[in-house]
Amino acid sequence: MAVQHFTLAKFRAGTTREEKDDTYRTVYMLLAAALAIPGIKGFKVGPPMDCKGTRGYEFALTVEFQDLKAFNEYIPHPHHRLVADFVNAFSEGTPLSYQINTARSAKL
Repeated sequence: MAVQHFTLAKFRAGTTREEKDDTYRTVYMLLAAALAIPGIKGFKVGPPMDCKGTRGYEFALTVEFQDLKAFNEYIPHPHHRLVADFVNAFSEGTPLSYQINTARSAKL
């Protein structure tokens, strides 16, 4: 069973387009480094294609883990803390975190 982890965040008021672009690039680099951690299969990070219906969420990342064990091992990992702290630093409020079992969703 693979696990797909999603994080959605809202930027603080007054964040410029350049600051948002820098944020996407920084998180991309942080997640690229995470690929060296066993059990991480891939990731994506970026803005919405269209802001309609996003309810103010302009930042998204998704990380695919090999299985639930890999996901559970990553949560306390220092690298996760680094990424989470960075996301929390630019976020308005608490980011939304969501996980799905991709094996189950494929069967629905």
